[in-house]
Amino acid sequence: MDVALAFPAELSEPISPELVLVSPPEVARVARRLLPTERSAPRVAVISEREFGAVELTAVWFFSVAATLGPLLLYLLSSRSG
Repeated sequence: MDVALAFPAELSEPISPELVLVSPPEVARVARRLLPTERSAPRVAVISEREFGAVELTAVWFFSVAATLGPLLLYLLSSRSG
């Protein structure tokens, strides 16, 4: 198998490093040569965290308690009447 025909010298998109791991040895050798030599860290978007205020936390607390106690109260009311 002619490996030079498997990978053209000019590729339109970057080669994934995983290709080297899953390829046969001949193809992996060519893929290693085509990998970029510089190691740049991936860029991660930084999202500023917003602090919740007292109103938001009170609303979350209220709905959490209501979602827990609401069905329990309905169960207790239905068990007494039936």
